[in-house]
Amino acid sequence: MAQEKNKNKTEVKEKPLKDVPIQLKWFTPEGIKTEIKRIRWIKFPELMESTGKVLLFCVLFGIFFMLCDLIISKALLLIGVGA
Repeated sequence: MAQEKNKNKTEVKEKPLKDVPIQLKWFTPEGIKTEIKRIRWIKFPELMESTGKVLLFCVLFGIFFMLCDLIISKALLLIGVGA
């Protein structure tokens, strides 16, 4: 009976990969290689376009905040708050 228990324990440890749940297959070297092959790497022109959009957005956002600061400071001067 003790031998049967030991045999069952070894059978569980030697479970084939096809029977492993899909969530655990990703953590195997084969699963990682498969996931790396699925990655869509960005091309240089697309990278430059995205970078340009980000920089333009940052500049426009900076101008917006500068204008808001200017308007608020002028409004405060009109009501007598500040120097």
